[in-house]
Amino acid sequence: MMAERLLPIPEAARILGVPTESLRRAADCHGKTIRIGRAVRLHPKDLEELIELCRVPQKEPVFTSAKIPANGSSSTARSSAERARQTAERLRRSSRATSSTEDAQPVPLSLTR
Repeated sequence: MMAERLLPIPEAARILGVPTESLRRAADCHGKTIRIGRAVRLHPKDLEELIELCRVPQKEPVFTSAKIPANGSSSTARSSAERARQTAERLRRSSRATSSTEDAQPVPLSLTR
């Protein structure tokens, strides 16, 4: 049985064209790091899988009330905006004032630190 040569992190980073520390963190996070004593290595076959694990999924488009999706679902955009307004109003009503206006006294600037 002939085992493949394990790659040191700096060599694997050079192959992938990424910073060494970024590759080390990603490999640790996804369980692809091989530690033997103080040596930290990556298996060459794990590099492709590590790249897939680090792939960022495509983001959903964001719609505002001014922009309506091309598929004509303006009701979805409106209902989302309405839910946001309702939530903001609930938060405003539920938050208490930190000080009453009757007790508020202006402080001269010369007395502040």
